[in-house]
Amino acid sequence: MAENGQDEAAKPREVGRLEWAVGALGALIVVAVLGMLGYEAAVARDGPPILLTRVIAVTPTEAGFVVRFETENRGPSTAAEVVVRATLKEGDRTVEDIETTLDYVARRSRREAGVILRRDPASGALEIAAVSYRKP
Repeated sequence: MAENGQDEAAKPREVGRLEWAVGALGALIVVAVLGMLGYEAAVARDGPPILLTRVIAVTPTEAGFVVRFETENRGPSTAAEVVVRATLKEGDRTVEDIETTLDYVARRSRREAGVILRRDPASGALEIAAVSYRKP
């Protein structure tokens, strides 16, 4: 009986089809990721972030008017500490001026945030724009 046990232990185990399929899939994923990283390294261009800001919605609340906005980075580089300024004007007079900071806006991505105004933005002209950033 001891001899049968030794014969079975010495016999190589056969690899099943599922194991081959999972191994092939893993290898394909690794090759795809390496290819994508190589492509990005070869064609990536350096340049400043292109930050565009637009209002998504204005919601009246007990605290004031919440102005939700989206800042999109269409540029080839990432921006950190993006300062967005919202200015409410009535004619030539600035009624409210508020700034907020977005920690991070990656290249070719979007971030949503909001500011709270005391006055209704419909009562004047609301200007909102990214005014500064830092290179991470």
